[in-house]
Amino acid sequence: MSAGGAWHKARVSEDEYWNQFYSHAHAGLEAPSSFAVQVGDQLTAGAHVFELGCGNGRDALYFASRGLKVTACDRSSVAVTALAQRGDLTRFAHRPEFLTADFQELAERCAALTPDVVYSRFTLHAVPPAVQTAALRWSRGALRPRGRLFIEARSVAGSLYGKGIPVERDAFLHDGHYRRFLRLDELTEELEGLGFAITSASEGAGVAIYRDDDPVVIRITATTPG
Repeated sequence: MSAGGAWHKARVSEDEYWNQFYSHAHAGLEAPSSFAVQVGDQLTAGAHVFELGCGNGRDALYFASRGLKVTACDRSSVAVTALAQRGDLTRFAHRPEFLTADFQELAERCAALTPDVVYSRFTLHAVPPAVQTAALRWSRGALRPRGRLFIEARSVAGSLYGKGIPVERDAFLHDGHYRRFLRLDELTEELEGLGFAITSASEGAGVAIYRDDDPVVIRITATTPG
């Protein structure tokens, strides 16, 4: 199959892939990520966090346990339905809300939201550049003054870079789904172009280990003007 044909097939089946992925429990993906813990330590109870791509909800539920107001979206209807039907959501001071939405739908679906924080972990590298831009542009417009954007994503310096079928620059079909690798300088440039101020940026391994995968990741904190 050609790279172009593989990419088209991946776009058509991507929702199916993630629905199947989240229809099963995954050992090691129950506790919050180290990035969520790092971010949570910087936030004050009562702040409103919007999560871009919540998956099985491990970070969203962690934020809720910290007394934060949480709204989280994911493209997987299976993941979102499972989260919304949990019987323990009333235990939180602020019941988290979950919705099924693609990042390109945020401007329409979430037009009324004005979060204090937008959080994106391991989601931007799962979408094409245009979808990333849509998510970042929505975040810039939705965030309150002095709002914060937290991003963690795979870097081009990671060991998985180049594995699979290339479909576009820095993007490959591998393990049954689309994976793109980000460049720190390009991501910071895009954020600054949207009006964000970069307050911290790092790139390295050892912070997002899962089983035998120790990816090199980019971590960025950006703020909106006050």
